[in-house]
Amino acid sequence: MNNEKISIVVPCYNEKETLIEFNRRINKMTVSLPQHEFEFIYVNDGSMDTTHCILEKMANEDKRVKILHLARNRGHQNALTAGLDFATGGIIVTADADLQDPPEFIPEMIEKIKSGFDIVHAQRRKRNGETWFKLTSAGIFYRFLRWISETPIIENCGDFRAFTAPVLESFYGFRSNNRFLRGTFSQLGFRQCVIQYDRDQRYAGATKYSLFKMVDFSIDAILGFSAMPIKVITFFSLFLWFVSLVYLIKSLIEHFVLQITVPGWTSIIVLIIFFTGLILFSIAVIGSYIGRIYLQVQQPPLYWVAEARNIDPSFMRYRAEQLSEVRISERIINCRGELQSPDGQRKA
Repeated sequence: MNNEKISIVVPCYNEKETLIEFNRRINKMTVSLPQHEFEFIYVNDGSMDTTHCILEKMANEDKRVKILHLARNRGHQNALTAGLDFATGGIIVTADADLQDPPEFIPEMIEKIKSGFDIVHAQRRKRNGETWFKLTSAGIFYRFLRWISETPIIENCGDFRAFTAPVLESFYGFRSNNRFLRGTFSQLGFRQCVIQYDRDQRYAGATKYSLFKMVDFSIDAILGFSAMPIKVITFFSLFLWFVSLVYLIKSLIEHFVLQITVPGWTSIIVLIIFFTGLILFSIAVIGSYIGRIYLQVQQPPLYWVAEARNIDPSFMRYRAEQLSEVRISERIINCRGELQSPDGQRKA
């Protein structure tokens, strides 16, 4: 790792409207940090628009721009992981290409790193341009996650952060298939701090997080960082067992002592439906945990790179010895003969 180099990792999915402006602003930002060397790692997460062509042009014009074209869309968190696996800097910054996280804020994060912190989380003080529903649901989600999780989760903190090389080395050990990186970085330890910023509205284009993706992401976060749902089911089951025991005693007294027989067909049907729903819900929660265990045991790769630009072949070989995803990507690229080193030479 080069301690004076700053690696900026940017996942991209259908970002043709924002990439050129993002690249312009990120280059302008580097002027304020002349003592540092930079590399910009853009991860094309299977984009369907002209993102591929724009990134290729950027890589040809600036050898600091390193491109990873994933073979298929693997989701934001896996794309971010791919970029981190190829980072070579002593300080790493992650940011989205939609310019909601302003590049101009990066020097302030770097200053915090230089003051002795290992992880700097950028917390959103304001979230301009976002709907009432998204703001409300996000607030509820973070409060609920903080309540059930054994790991402290920072509220209103996304994937805009800076951290050091030792943190990155620790991060490599966390290869869960259902990834929630903001939770992972919170649980890594080290010296952490939070600085606040005002999040801008999206520069152009539309958000890639649909309601379904947000719900799926929330489920990954809840199940990935807490066993609380299973504990809730256990306590709820014990409570219902106690209630049913009381009801049984009541029924026996009414029948044998008070000689009262109540038909109660409606209540029976309601109880059957209620308990059936509870059982099915409990099975679904437990099944979700088991499904995650099944996927983790299979150990499928988090991503695989189809093409790469300006990646140092020696560094890829070094990383391939440590990470299976890089090893698979190296074999794919070598078969295609498309790995290009920063000096512009093709490597077979």
